[in-house]
Amino acid sequence: MGKSLDGHELTPVQSFCNNHGPATDPRVPVFKESSVPQLLDRLHALKRDLKLLWTAVFCMMYGFGIYSAIFYNFATETLSIQPNQLGPVEAVREFPGILCFLLAALTMRVAEPMLGSIMLFAMSGGMAAYAWVHGIPSLMAFSFVWSVGFHAWMPLQSSLVLRFSGEGNNKGKRLGQTMCVGSLGSVLGMLTVRLIGNTIIYPHWFLFGSGMIFLAAVVMLGLRREINHADRPRFVWKRKYGLYYWLTLLEGGRKQVFMTFAVYALTREYHTSLKTVALLMVINNIVNMVGGPYVGRLIDRIGERKILMSSYSALILVFIGYAKIPNAHILYVLYCLDNFFYLSTTCLTTYLQKIAEPEDLTPALSTGVTANHVMAVVVPLIGGQLWASLGYQVTFLGGAVVVVVSLFLASRLRTNKKVLDTV
Repeated sequence: MGKSLDGHELTPVQSFCNNHGPATDPRVPVFKESSVPQLLDRLHALKRDLKLLWTAVFCMMYGFGIYSAIFYNFATETLSIQPNQLGPVEAVREFPGILCFLLAALTMRVAEPMLGSIMLFAMSGGMAAYAWVHGIPSLMAFSFVWSVGFHAWMPLQSSLVLRFSGEGNNKGKRLGQTMCVGSLGSVLGMLTVRLIGNTIIYPHWFLFGSGMIFLAAVVMLGLRREINHADRPRFVWKRKYGLYYWLTLLEGGRKQVFMTFAVYALTREYHTSLKTVALLMVINNIVNMVGGPYVGRLIDRIGERKILMSSYSALILVFIGYAKIPNAHILYVLYCLDNFFYLSTTCLTTYLQKIAEPEDLTPALSTGVTANHVMAVVVPLIGGQLWASLGYQVTFLGGAVVVVVSLFLASRLRTNKKVLDTV
């Protein structure tokens, strides 16, 4: 294990964050300055490119926060979208996640800052076009456009942060700060919707959100362009990583049931208002910002197996409750609980880091992300048909079954490499 800047030993999660920078770095220091002047001095000392990148990240996530807060009310109230229509729309929206490797191969000769700007322009254009959407076919088409930009942008963002962090042992720190900047932008976007609500019509909301993303694309044009691409990730299939792959695959399915149908159920079945949806999403984002570091410390203290088993056991009850309890206010609580337990998925990354050979870590993570997106495409299609045929309760009971399988697999987690090598 490495050491922090003050000489203390880093825990496994903290040491991993230094190199790979996930969301749960317990040392995220963004707003811990002792005074405003000190904070301003630190910001002034940052490299110009990193400050521009953070500005782009903030603007992009502000716009995306607006989109996230209004989409399901728009789909329910304006388009009267049906469950068997929502499934294909979400599948199309998630499909670009599977194409990320192909897109990376096709754009190897484009400088990353320029490519990031292009993708943000694409995202902005697709989202702005929602202002003129009046049916499902156009919704699917423009969802695919902005999703291509979004899924291409996310890995570019991390890559650029690493490159602009300079030399030294601060890359995990910079990644954590970047995630805080993005979370702040997302929360403020959702708060804007919460405060203004239906005073602005949906087309204007989409134009506002896309305008912020357009601004992010313009900011990206100011970054240096002589930066080369990092080595492209590859796929790796090894038996000892099997549990990681299966759990990641199932996590993609579990997550997508709630992402696709939870808020939709609230707006369709319980007529939840736009302001209430925005408030729930603000609460979830704040929980992620505050709770992430604590979950990271808990992983170091008691291990991945115990956390995942506890989380999955609770999630089974959350899914059953969502299916069986016909009370909107209780469902609001369950929706936030699902988001809280989603923080435990950090365990999958740290588990892989403990068992993987160093040269396999990045490609194995990439393979897991692809598996996750495969389920993100399939589950909305199946869930939408189940809802249309048997009712929304069956969709969430199906999600509970997925979590039961995940619980069984999590009980088999071991981090002893010698044991794994003999499996």
